[in-house]
Amino acid sequence: MADSLNYSSLGRQVYLYLRKQMNQGILTPGSSVNMGEIARNLGISKTPLRDALIHLECEGFVTILPRKGVLVNQLSLDDVRQAYETVGLIEAHIIQEVAEKISEEQIQLLCKINEKMNREILAGDFSNLFESNLNFHNTYLEISDNSLMKSFILPIKHRLYDFPKHNFIADWELRNGEDHEQLIECLRKRDGKGAARILKDVHWSFEKQKEFIYRFYSFR
Repeated sequence: MADSLNYSSLGRQVYLYLRKQMNQGILTPGSSVNMGEIARNLGISKTPLRDALIHLECEGFVTILPRKGVLVNQLSLDDVRQAYETVGLIEAHIIQEVAEKISEEQIQLLCKINEKMNREILAGDFSNLFESNLNFHNTYLEISDNSLMKSFILPIKHRLYDFPKHNFIADWELRNGEDHEQLIECLRKRDGKGAARILKDVHWSFEKQKEFIYRFYSFR
């Protein structure tokens, strides 16, 4: 069977399978998850499927309704607002902490990633652009010793940008690249407070990004 899964790390594989189904628009926001059908397609019991769905519920992708089933969550305007505020606060805290620790090699890596992102914007390569954007931010986030903060924001970003695919807006991405350039300049100067202000008050500011957010998610 094409969808059959290797039984090593089965719960993780089922989780990734469901994420892929969401990413490809097979499991759509507002739809029900047919556990029986998925279990049959994958040739598995419902136990690893339940484990994967619990993980997805913790990350905000689905809601498990006792005795009713599982619903794929819609992403509301308020969800986006809260996500931006949360990620902005955490990233601002971390970048202020690591500004004195970041190496010249890491700063050069940030430059290379941002240049790669600009090429992907011009090519309209949204899927690779998302990964490059994660890599850019992870370059300085990984310097921090606070693993809890780092693990907390990653699923928020995935829910914002990886499920489902939305409208590619080149001018927004180009503006994000300009934010990145300002961040790099602050890090070169070891200006943690300046870098934190860019992240919290510009890059992850819902109010500053609201025009693009409405277009990206087709909010009205």
